[in-house]
Amino acid sequence: MKICFLADACSIHVQKWARYFSDEGNEVHIISFRDTRIAGVRVHYINSRGTISISPIASFISKIGYLFWVGKVKKFIKKIRPDILHAHWATSYGLLGALSGFHPFILSTWGNDIIISPHKYWTMKKSVEYSLKKADLVTATSKMLADATGEFIYDEKPVHTIPFGVDVDLFSPSKRKLPKNKICIGIVKALEEKYGIEYLIRAFKVVAERVYKSSLLIVGEGSLRDKLEKLTESLNLSDSVRFTGKVKNNAVVESLHKMDIFVVPSISPSETFGVAAVEASSCSIPVIASDIGGLPEVVKDGTTGFLVPPCDVNAIADRIIRLIDNPGLRLQMGIEGRKYVKSIYDIQICGSLMRSKYEEILRH
Repeated sequence: MKICFLADACSIHVQKWARYFSDEGNEVHIISFRDTRIAGVRVHYINSRGTISISPIASFISKIGYLFWVGKVKKFIKKIRPDILHAHWATSYGLLGALSGFHPFILSTWGNDIIISPHKYWTMKKSVEYSLKKADLVTATSKMLADATGEFIYDEKPVHTIPFGVDVDLFSPSKRKLPKNKICIGIVKALEEKYGIEYLIRAFKVVAERVYKSSLLIVGEGSLRDKLEKLTESLNLSDSVRFTGKVKNNAVVESLHKMDIFVVPSISPSETFGVAAVEASSCSIPVIASDIGGLPEVVKDGTTGFLVPPCDVNAIADRIIRLIDNPGLRLQMGIEGRKYVKSIYDIQICGSLMRSKYEEILRH
């Protein structure tokens, strides 16, 4: 099978999909506005079976500017001659795929392209509706997002839920023993408003007053770093809170292995899947997450972790303390979390689901 992705080649999720299908022996191409090398995969411009080639069509482009690149995209598609064209993201790449006129055309929605953009701009709404209408098959990363995507479809076309997969062999439990004296609470997220990290820091203040030997590890970079570091200082937490900055994707698991409890205090419904929570669960770490967006799908309340109301500092602190006080509960939730991820979110399972949709659409 020859597959052409219209997608951001720099996205770790696009790279995972590309690697999966390449490893399956398919010829995979990515038409992307950003050129990059994909770690662990040979990237070149020769279309040979089982490899990935990237066609860089621009380094930067405005929202309106996408329309000016339709002709270029068509030329790439004509040269590649794929069996399937698969666009990731309903706006931008999805619109280009729709305007290319190529079929079969699959469109996958990811989050902000459905939850945020179409509700802010009339032009985006019309763009999304048009792209979804032209797609032969539509997928979404969560049931919550599938329902939201369906609101922009008017021809009774179903939206299939196919999550981002996780490499469960890479994201595996740490071999270190369960800590007895010091508990590390952690998060791996961009330091941006929508992820609610301020509420985690404030909750940790409550925890630190109750549990002397505990620490908070914040992995990620973003526009709020200075603000969050100043908040940490104002709460006299500098000695027990560490900001690592951004780490490479292949080093995320090393950060997770330092954590005993993982917290996702997001405050925006645009958190439509919760990859970080799934990766933590895959490492057998209990997860505390906001009851918002797609997070309730990946965290089973009371089984693999806890769900809390968004922005509720006391609820976050209460669940953290409960897990600290109950090492057996931490262990059991971690075990259940990994089992849950392996049953639904293993990249092999998710990739197989996507492959079956490819095969189905090619039969028709």
